[in-house]
Amino acid sequence: MNNLSFMRVDLERLEVLRAFAERTFREAWQDDNDPDDFEAYCRKHFAADYLATELEQPGSEFYLFDMESQVVAYLKLNINCRPLHDWDGSPALQLERIYVLKGVQSKGLGAELLGFTENRARETGAEWVWLSVWQKSPRTISFYEKNGFSIFGVETFWVGDDPQPDWLMKKRVA
Repeated sequence: MNNLSFMRVDLERLEVLRAFAERTFREAWQDDNDPDDFEAYCRKHFAADYLATELEQPGSEFYLFDMESQVVAYLKLNINCRPLHDWDGSPALQLERIYVLKGVQSKGLGAELLGFTENRARETGAEWVWLSVWQKSPRTISFYEKNGFSIFGVETFWVGDDPQPDWLMKKRVA
């Protein structure tokens, strides 16, 4: 995608990140969740002060991706972050969030974002990229498998009071 540009998010771009992150999260998951649990999650995780704390966390990096002056995707990386279990201790980077605007999905942008993530992992000395994905999202799981990720464990992702099992997936990049 020749006209794709990116920028690392800082506090000056917090509101752009906040609005885009909430929009894409709602597009992706709102219809598949209990409304009360979903709204509780959104109130907490998309509050400006919550995101500001995440932005200022050491090793945490947010990126916005633009095409033709429109934000079309974002991701959050956690540098030198290993899963809590089922890991051999080798250096890793966590892809905590990756969201693409619905209107530009299935056009290769997701694979480009994964490539960006893998390059960033190598720059930081990571041997692996890992992530978690909702077990009830076969399309997303298939996307990661097609891009070289494999399942290695399970963790729980909480949406409000609703525990949702996620697959842990990893890919060697070193």
